Amino acid sequence: MILGNTTLTNNEADSAQALNGIKILDLSGPSGYYCTKLLADLGAEVVMIENKSDEIHTTLGPFYKNKRIPNNSLYRWHYHTNKKSVELDINSQTDRKTIDRMIQICDVIVETFTDTESEKLNLTSNNIRQLNENIVHTKIRGFNSSGPYKNYEAPDIIALAMSGLMAITGFPEDPPNQMGAEQAFHMGSMNAAVGTMISILERDINGIGRDVTVSLQECASMATLQTANLNYYTWHGINRGRTGLNHPFSDQQPSYDLNRKFPRVLYPCTDGWVAHAAHLAPPTAWSDFVKWLSDYDSQQDLADNQYNDPEIRHGKQPHINDVMLSHCSKLTMQELYHSAQRYRILVQPVSSVKDLTEDEQLQYRKFFVELNHSEIGKNISYPGAPYKLSETPWKLKSKSPQIGENTKEILKKWLNTEINQKNTTE
Repeated sequence: MILGNTTLTNNEADSAQALNGIKILDLSGPSGYYCTKLLADLGAEVVMIENKSDEIHTTLGPFYKNKRIPNNSLYRWHYHTNKKSVELDINSQTDRKTIDRMIQICDVIVETFTDTESEKLNLTSNNIRQLNENIVHTKIRGFNSSGPYKNYEAPDIIALAMSGLMAITGFPEDPPNQMGAEQAFHMGSMNAAVGTMISILERDINGIGRDVTVSLQECASMATLQTANLNYYTWHGINRGRTGLNHPFSDQQPSYDLNRKFPRVLYPCTDGWVAHAAHLAPPTAWSDFVKWLSDYDSQQDLADNQYNDPEIRHGKQPHINDVMLSHCSKLTMQELYHSAQRYRILVQPVSSVKDLTEDEQLQYRKFFVELNHSEIGKNISYPGAPYKLSETPWKLKSKSPQIGENTKEILKKWLNTEINQKNTTE
């Protein structure tokens, strides 16, 4: 799919990047995939240790044209750009010796084992540091490496549930909702990537390797606690709940303002939804809001002087919500967004994936990048840089490798070892 994107040239791909020359051994599972992708996209040589027989390769879809083979996984395509794949079995004595030699010469190891699994594999921090005392050892855990939950596994939904995020997501009358797109895994991976880079910098300055331990529960909990949720509970004894389409604090009925009413946040329009952040409005917001509605003859009775009184508006917020609902039902997302901007009113489209591919801001920023997939004879568009670095740019240089595709290349380069290339065809 062509989205007016950029295609990277060989010269661009060869220019300096922030992590050029850094060797990273990737023993992670899905909770660490985004961490090592971030590091690989910054120029590190990330080598995944993979075993074709692992069930995970045929369970993480969706799959291109529904052909359920590992190298057709769109999930794999997304998370493993710029990485290398070496096929070795960590449970094989022979292959384990090779992996240990790789640990001895790499800069970073990233893994997502539980502590019990690490002990069984002889891959505890002490074991790893005996092989390479200066290595940066990044561990992504469900619940950290200490405490009563240290050996519990944590799929994304578990980390979200135990972080408090699910309890405040959804409608009051419904069960808690899981957020899409593996949000806990992403939060853990981003913190792990930052911690890894800080530790690489420290090692380069003073020669000391560090352990970086990241807890998915703790990373995701910060998203719950860094808002007013913790203050509401500790100061007022109010345990936040789910509010659906309404303002986040609309159902709390705080003791200091029992009759306060809040605006809605989400409104349906002709082609989707818009978000209205009325609680963040500037001082002239009400008069601007009425002028905006009047442009479309949607103001109903809101131009009446009585509504200039904030207390009147608080008491009649359900009616104001209904007027806004009627107004939005006549227009598209983009019509609402751009017309509201003229009055400094915070209305934004709730974008779908399709909307994002057509978004003029992302197009202007050349966010989407194409990679050639010669095995299917097509260019595929990928999400691009999450940040712009002028001197050491992020780059998408290569697609996800086939399992074991780089075994011979990497073992020769890292260990000066010649082996027979394992079969990588599907």
